[in-house]
Amino acid sequence: MANRLSVALATYNGATYLSEFLDSLTAQQQLPHELVVSDDASTDATLAILERFASDATFTVHILRNTTRQGVVNNFARSIAACCGEVIALADQDDVWHPQKLTRLAQALLPPETQAAFSDAAVVDANLASLGYTMWHRIRFTQDEQACMARGEGFAVLLKHSVVTGAALAFRSSLRDVALPIPEDWAHDAWLANIAAAQGAIIPVPEPLLAYRQHDSNVVGGRARPLLHEVRAALTTDRAAWYRTELQRWETLNSRLASANPAPSMRASLAEKIRHLRSRADLPAARWRRVPFVLNEVLTGRYARYARNWGSIAIDLLVK
Repeated sequence: MANRLSVALATYNGATYLSEFLDSLTAQQQLPHELVVSDDASTDATLAILERFASDATFTVHILRNTTRQGVVNNFARSIAACCGEVIALADQDDVWHPQKLTRLAQALLPPETQAAFSDAAVVDANLASLGYTMWHRIRFTQDEQACMARGEGFAVLLKHSVVTGAALAFRSSLRDVALPIPEDWAHDAWLANIAAAQGAIIPVPEPLLAYRQHDSNVVGGRARPLLHEVRAALTTDRAAWYRTELQRWETLNSRLASANPAPSMRASLAEKIRHLRSRADLPAARWRRVPFVLNEVLTGRYARYARNWGSIAIDLLVK
């Protein structure tokens, strides 16, 4: 594989599991050209572990030290910005990679139109015991959606729901010209995935290429939630506030893509997604008066194209 491959790692007080991740990195069939770590002012042994690793590693290790906390998004952005490779793979400090992970992602990125690739991930507990499902099962990333993305139509899937886990993602470094800086109201992985899909293809690799560890300190977890838990969460959501936030996020993406020259069909779909969100945000307070507006969005097909499932309709009809 001709392209140099960088691994971008963001750390913060990760001493408990960091060594296991680093061991899995050195066990890769295809070693990276470099590891770039941005540490977010850790107060435990994280930096000491990284420095010992850097002294023995067979590839270059750059350690960037934040003197004050920057948060997950900015910490990842700093690491990504400092990478020198043509391909950048993201890494979490507490996961364990399968030996073929970098090889498979690099292979998926060989076609010039492919801007990013991502794999499935086995969800495990703190001791790496399987929880019985993968992230793609957890987020209901369907076979039809996988096929759609494999055909180069990933933007349509991502307009409906986020399916990319950051620790499973690799992308061409040229995307940084559009993607950086990462807006703080976006998760870094969802933002990068949308930018990649708007610039070309983002390809799913249907293998669980890492163990995605769940523990008490996960920033974003992958544990499955019972249906009753999801229903209760939906019914207690501040619907108007949620839509305001969603509108702001997608309008930010629309503004960023204005200079990136995506296909006109993608810009049109994004504009329609924003219109759909605005229509839902402006629903009347009286539930019975919402019915014709919701019905119109159903008949136009916008719920089917831009909302996760029929539960979205139920939320718009029932939640204050």
